[in-house]
This record gives sequence, C-alpha cells and structure tokens, in this order.
Amino acid sequence: MKPIPGDAPDMDVVGVDAVAAGLAAEYAAAVAAIAAAEAQAMSVLARAQAVGLERVAEIPRSAGREAELPLRALAAELGACARQPDRSVQRRMNDAHTLVNRFAATWDALAAGVVSVGHVRAIVEHGVKLTDPEVRAAFETEALERAASTTPGRLGPQLARLVEQVQPTTFAERHKAARESRGVWVRDVEDGMTELLLRGPAVPVHGIHDMITHIARDVLNTAHATQDTDAEDTDAAEAADAGADEKADAECEALVDFRTLDQVRADVLMEMVLTHRIDTETGEGLGDGHGGLASIRATVNVTVPALALAGVTDDPAELVGRTPIDLDTARILAKSVPGWERVLADPITGGVLAVDRYTRSADLTRYLRVRDPHCRFPGCRMPTHRCDVDHGQDFALGGATDHRNLCALCRRHHTLKGETPWRVTHHPGGVIEWISPGGLHYTDTPPPVTIGFIPDPDDAPF
Repeated sequence: MKPIPGDAPDMDVVGVDAVAAGLAAEYAAAVAAIAAAEAQAMSVLARAQAVGLERVAEIPRSAGREAELPLRALAAELGACARQPDRSVQRRMNDAHTLVNRFAATWDALAAGVVSVGHVRAIVEHGVKLTDPEVRAAFETEALERAASTTPGRLGPQLARLVEQVQPTTFAERHKAARESRGVWVRDVEDGMTELLLRGPAVPVHGIHDMITHIARDVLNTAHATQDTDAEDTDAAEAADAGADEKADAECEALVDFRTLDQVRADVLMEMVLTHRIDTETGEGLGDGHGGLASIRATVNVTVPALALAGVTDDPAELVGRTPIDLDTARILAKSVPGWERVLADPITGGVLAVDRYTRSADLTRYLRVRDPHCRFPGCRMPTHRCDVDHGQDFALGGATDHRNLCALCRRHHTLKGETPWRVTHHPGGVIEWISPGGLHYTDTPPPVTIGFIPDPDDAPF
C-alpha cells in the first residue's frame, strides 16, 4: 500500500479509508457553508440594529424607556417574519452589531467559514471585556490563530487566560462589576422538567452547593444507618420468633433509599426553598422527589384532563403556557386549590367553548386565561398570569369588553401594540391577526386545550 504523502519513510501505513475521508471533507464544507450563512444573517441583524439605533437617536432623551420602542418594533418585524421570538431576535441584533463593529476580523473569518459560531461566541464573550481598541485588536488576532486549530470548548479557557494577561483593570475591579449580572432564570426542558439557573459570586454559590450536598449525604447516611439497624433487629427477632421475619423485612425494604446524590440534592433544595425547613434525621418531604409541592401557593394555572385526574387515562397535564407536567404533580396541586372551573372544549379542535360559573367580569377573566394560556403575540410564551388583558379596539373608542375584543398580551407586546405602528385585528374563534409596520400579516390562533383521542363516554366517571 502506498504511503501517505508527508509521512516518514519508515512509517507503517495500515490503510486509507477513502469513504471516511470523503465524508469528512463534505462535512467540513457543509460546516463552512453554515458559518457563511450565519455571518450573512448576522450582517442583516447588525444593519437592523444600526437602523434601530438611528431611530432611537431621533427620540428625545426625556422619553425614558419608550426610546427603546424602535428597536423592539424592528425586532418584532424580523422575528415574526422568521418565526422566531422577538426578544431573542433583539438580543441577536445587539450581539451581531457588537460582532460586526468591534470584531470585524472575526466576522470576516466566520463569513469565510474559517471559524464556527461557537468560536465566534468564545472570542466575543472574552474579547468584549477589553475596552481599549488596540488591545482588543491584538487579542482578536491571537484568538483567531488559536481558533484555527482547536474546538470552541478548548478555546474558551485559553482566551480567559489570554484576557487576564492583557486586562488593564484588576480582577477585584472586574468582579465587582460582574456581580451586577447576578440573577435567577428558569428554562423549560423536555418531559415536564425545568431547570433553575442561578448566577452569582462563586463563593456563596459554591457554598449553597456544598450545603445541600452535606444535607443530602446526611439524609442518605441516615436512611442507610436505619436500614442496617433494622437488619440487626430483624436477626434478633428471627432468633426469638421465626414468624416475625416477614414483617421486619417489609419494614426494612420500605426504608431503602435508591436515589442518587444528585437527586437528593435537588429534592433538598426544592424542599428548603418552598417550605423553609428540612429534616435531615427523618428526611421528611424528601422521599418522593416532589420537593414541597404541597407548599406552593403561587398563582399557577394547570390544565388537567378530567379523565386523567380520575385515573381513567394517562394524558399529561399542562402548566398553562409553559410545559407538560406529570399527573402526580397535578394531583398534589389539585389538593391545595379551593375550587375548580370546568372548561368545555370543542371535541375536534380543542378550542374553548364555555367556562362554568359564568358571571360577566369574573368569568370573562377565567375564560381568557383558559383560551389564552400565554401572550398572543406570535411566538411569545409569557404565561397569561403575567400578562395584561388588552382591548383590540380601544375601550375609549367604543371597543367592547368581551372575549371577541380582548386578549392576553405581555407588557412588552402590549406596549409594542400601543406605542408603535404594529396593529391587531380580532377574528372569530379567538384568532388574532397582527399587521406589522412593514405591512406583513401574521395570524395567531389559540392553542387547543387538549390534544388527543376522545375517550369512550361510557368509561367516564360521571
């Protein structure tokens, strides 16, 4: 077999996989094309940000937060057309503007397919800390050289060290400024799970993790110690009375804790935050993984199929406007509410037809909360309990206060509708048509209350 060009003469060549080499080349070309397309999108977003900033500059400074409306309106226009959340588009507009104007060489490399979006994120994330243009340019040159031979994951730590070497300010000064970015966020993931993200100074955050780790280990050690003690008692009981072993074994089995340390840590944190207490000796409230659900008294809208609540079907419940949740969680929450509102839904479309206990003002609010589980701007997922109830046609101009002229809008999109050229038209069935400043039309249809097959009425528990 012929040696590979460039190899040492005495090197044993096992073989060349031409198929793998061809696939690798095709993949590399496709990745480069994706990078070029991303660079093109960022160019558009950067231009949109520039236009928005020009319009903002024309607004008097006394306008306060309203000065941001031109940027919001542009982000909404782009997001609706591309079927993307306008909040995300506005963030990307700002990021793209930073990239194109402050890291031009990195943007050029992305357009040429030399680096990926991951490399770009790492370079901008660390380079933006450098305020001196000359220092930043030198950093960018070195960063691009390193990016050409490594992955984004390995590039990040290298750039962090590089920035530290050229920073004009001390770490203490930068940490003081970084503390202003602390916060807590929620991110819904798959299968009815949600992540709680905390950003804060390293010492207290690691202290929180260390504390719940110690408590979790105490809970597991207590359970295991109790199990061992009961096992010894079981041996004594068997010696005294052979008939006692079944009962003792059953009690011992009930005490076994099969959870991992990570699972107990999560249960401990949820229990502590929701109930303000923890019992490390008994592990009370930590054995089912629900973490203090019975203590929740916040405003939470949960849609539960009636047959599922009764145990006839396994259809999942839904934390309205957010994510599916398991039926055990829904049943625990159901025990703590003072009453229920029955929702009559169309069996084919799932659209809301009526809500029981109808009185004009209170029931209209309930109706809208069920029909509009989230903000009705295209793509927005803000839950309805955090939204305003908006008149499509202004009440002062004769707009009726009924479901045909009302909808839920988050404060951001409520302001967008009232203070920018965006307009809304209500259609039958709760369908809302948005008309953008650019003249494009977008339709938002209420989501169905339930999705699935209609169960046999003979199986209903009522």
